[in-house]
Amino acid sequence: MVFLILITAFLQGFQLEEGLYWVIFSDRGADLEQRLEIASTEIMEGPTAGRRLISGSIQADVYDLSPYSRYVYQVEDITSYPIRTSSRYLNAVSVRLTPDQIELLLEKPFVQEVRPVAVSTFSPGEEIPAPDAYGLSRSQLEQVNILALQQRGWIGSGIVIGMLDSGFELVHPCLQSVDVLDAWDFVNNDSIVGWQTEDSLNQPSHGTKTLSIIAGYQPGSFVGGAFNSSFILAKTEDVSDEYEQEEDFWVAGLEWIEAGGADLVSSSLGYTDWYEPSQMDGNTAVTTIAADIAASRGLVVWNSAGNDGPGETSLVAPADGDSVFAVGAVDGSGLIAGFSSRGPTADGRIKPDGCARGLNSVFATYGGTGYSTGGGTSFAAPLVASAASCIASAHPEWGMMRVFEALRVSSDRYSNPDNTYGYGIIDALKAVKHRSVIGEVRRSDTGDPLSLCTVLITMESGSSVQTTTNDKGFFAVEPGSFGSFSATSTGWGSPIPYVGNLDEDGLEIVIYVDPLSSSEPSSVYPNPSAWDFYGGFDVVASASDVSLSIFTLANERIFYEERVSVVPGCYRAPIAGQAFYWNGLNEDEEQVASGQYIGMLRIGNSVELLNLALIRGMEED
Repeated sequence: MVFLILITAFLQGFQLEEGLYWVIFSDRGADLEQRLEIASTEIMEGPTAGRRLISGSIQADVYDLSPYSRYVYQVEDITSYPIRTSSRYLNAVSVRLTPDQIELLLEKPFVQEVRPVAVSTFSPGEEIPAPDAYGLSRSQLEQVNILALQQRGWIGSGIVIGMLDSGFELVHPCLQSVDVLDAWDFVNNDSIVGWQTEDSLNQPSHGTKTLSIIAGYQPGSFVGGAFNSSFILAKTEDVSDEYEQEEDFWVAGLEWIEAGGADLVSSSLGYTDWYEPSQMDGNTAVTTIAADIAASRGLVVWNSAGNDGPGETSLVAPADGDSVFAVGAVDGSGLIAGFSSRGPTADGRIKPDGCARGLNSVFATYGGTGYSTGGGTSFAAPLVASAASCIASAHPEWGMMRVFEALRVSSDRYSNPDNTYGYGIIDALKAVKHRSVIGEVRRSDTGDPLSLCTVLITMESGSSVQTTTNDKGFFAVEPGSFGSFSATSTGWGSPIPYVGNLDEDGLEIVIYVDPLSSSEPSSVYPNPSAWDFYGGFDVVASASDVSLSIFTLANERIFYEERVSVVPGCYRAPIAGQAFYWNGLNEDEEQVASGQYIGMLRIGNSVELLNLALIRGMEED
């Protein structure tokens, strides 16, 4: 990660005029060690401690210190306007200045640079009513495999997402249950992030839409990507035409979100004014510098790449950051949107980092109760941020830069990236599996999931890791090495150990657990089936010979398997050595026709008859 705070002067050849400027200080001022010691204590006792411990940044550094107060006072003495924002990351303040005041400040030894505050690229896009909201959010979630994570119970639980946007109204039916931990309006300097009388009519529209893509939840109509996450909402964008939409509120909002303990940031804003393509190098734009510093504290920004494509190096800041996940836009078939901004960065890095649906995206209609569609990388970014939140909820041991890596390396063009798609369309399920063992724990007799079971993964080297299943019985953990491993669980019944081999791609497994005692009737599953069947049984009293015969209705035997001296236990799991397995073939290895078949299960001297329904061509879950 590169942090170059020595910034190229912008004022060479720039016509000075009254406006908003960054005043960047040359040092951090007096009493530095004492101030760092105080900041370290505040970090260890504050809401960011857990995230910063994982990222290795628990001790304070200069980026945790606000600009030196005596320097700030001297700036206030020179300008006739109040300080607008203050940035600890940039060691700077933003303030309105005249040309004469700029010249005075540049004479001060504590001032390194004065540069204009950049203008946002934000502009409202066209909104088209969605004629049928049901199922539309499913499509955009399925394309990036977020739906697969939700089905496994990874829905962003325990993850705090910070959002930087134009404002947020929570009156839409799908936003009624959003868990908002904190909110601040940096435009009006108050805690109201919804519409206010001084705002433009559609001020909160853009932010409401992007929030709904992540947090929306109206079962049967619309489901957001990480709807069980918690949120810190920062209103940093003024959409009116009365004055510029500037980057200083974005930086202030980012620092506030980081201090509030968020785990990641979703931002659908970007900045290009005053910046040339040659300056999209990851080290020049102040939003990019701020975002990379936040990443060093474990807070990663997932930012829209911009809507200035298809030209080369058409990115917006902070998407050019090496620690910022830049998100491009594709349509429903996976083709890049023409407007999606392209890489490379000015220093030759490939961008974007990944893509998601940004054309005909579905979101909550602002000011209504329905859903609409629209286009922009603004709508792709919250989808990828949703994936990051769901992955983090599956892997609480991962920091956000690890999530960043897993998402990029599992995208569909990672092996052959370019500067149009970047590394390609993300795959949230592949990202969860990256270098990891994921899976579920189930009862062998019923197939029911087992929650709150401890799963132990032991590698052939002897190292081991453990985790706990969620309320759907799923788990995910990265062992830290590759090769053969065994997996078992505790917390219910008697587990059947799983033995496998882990590589870079990871794998998904099922650990079955036998009940300690069972006398349930023998079972066949799936039933009906299009292809094959498992016949489950129990041996209760003593070791017994067990066999399964399958007959046609004409009494022709087409399958037979026998096991000798089977010890007492439950034999129902659909794995080798457990339930009997019939593959739908007769004894001549020919596929039998659809129809009704009779199974005869003999356990010692006891016989049970089982009905099997084979329906070729039937769709199975």
